[in-house]
Amino acid sequence: MRFGARAHSLEDVLFLIQASFDFVEIDWKEPQALRAQLPELGSFRADHGITYLAHGPNEGYPFNADQIAAEMTPVVHQLLDMAPELGIALYTQHLWLDPRFVSAEVIAHKLDILEMWSTHAARAGVTLCIENLSEHADHLAPAFQRVPGLGLTLDLGHGEILSQLNASFALIERFADRIRHVHLHDNCGGSTEGDDLHLPIGAGRVDFPAILEALRAAGYDAGYSFEMDLEHVQQSRDEVRRILDGLVSRVPSA
Repeated sequence: MRFGARAHSLEDVLFLIQASFDFVEIDWKEPQALRAQLPELGSFRADHGITYLAHGPNEGYPFNADQIAAEMTPVVHQLLDMAPELGIALYTQHLWLDPRFVSAEVIAHKLDILEMWSTHAARAGVTLCIENLSEHADHLAPAFQRVPGLGLTLDLGHGEILSQLNASFALIERFADRIRHVHLHDNCGGSTEGDDLHLPIGAGRVDFPAILEALRAAGYDAGYSFEMDLEHVQQSRDEVRRILDGLVSRVPSA
């Protein structure tokens, strides 16, 4: 199993390399700033064999799809075009599609935007993944029906927010074939953005053993990114390894 973590700076990237993570998920948000960092990121890759993934920018005001299309599309397209320069093959993007909060008209326009971004990503040789925020499986179903090549970055911490049962279970059950990446962080549930605490694994109430078991049963074998303060990522990696080792030990031998 491959483990990585989110990096917000070159210093974060170097920390994760030195901590022997398998990959780094870079905040891939400002084309001009990233362009200046490409030589150093490329040197890290050449010298240490590190693999990079990309996490795109937040959408800003989520209720104006025209604004998102006008302001974000040029940025997202630039970022996608830059990704292959570092061998980045997977790009995660927020785009809130929860009909409990976002109108049907705005969601319909966002699906147009998502299809356009996914088409551009495919041309660049990059897989575009949407990350679940507060959405449940039914909320993301129209996106997967509309955009055949769209992947899912399953965020287990986000699945705990605004949901009696972590939404990850239903997302795994219905869209296991779309899951390309998994984000790991903990929280104590809740119903507001402020409840998305990004705690170390085990510091909240997310049922990681049960969700990781569901992922294993669904055949997931790609990477896991830790999204929390870097001081906690090694401890959290150890905890997830312990959980996964326990799952393997429960599988009966042939």
